[in-house]
Formats: sequence, C-alpha cells, structure tokens
Amino acid sequence: MIPLYKTTIVIWSRYDPTKGVELEALPEAAARREGAHYSIVDIVEVQDPEKDPDWDGTDFFNEEEEG
Repeated sequence: MIPLYKTTIVIWSRYDPTKGVELEALPEAAARREGAHYSIVDIVEVQDPEKDPDWDGTDFFNEEEEG
C-alpha cells in the first residue's frame, strides 16, 4: 500500500451532528464559520496505513491505484 496522509480535525458546533446532519456538512460549516469552528487540524503522512490504529480497512484508495 502507498503512504497516505491522515488528517485529524476537531470541530465544535452549536448543533448536534447525530440528529440528521450529514457528516460532510460539519467541515463546510466550520470553513464558512456558520455555527461550527475548527480548533485543531493535524496532518501526518502515514507510511503504512494498514498498521495505523485508525485505519478502517477500506479499499477506496486501492481502487484509485488500479485505475
């Protein structure tokens, strides 16, 4: 597997995102400063994503490599 970049973002919001808010709406709201705010953004290059404790086993990136 190729190295990947892992981005961890902490978003604070005025609304409960578990109540019908699409996950994609949170970073967009924070970027526009509409009821949400980024407090931490951490980006690291992970040489072997499959060994990272946060890796979810997705094959999304493998599909892009093959294409």
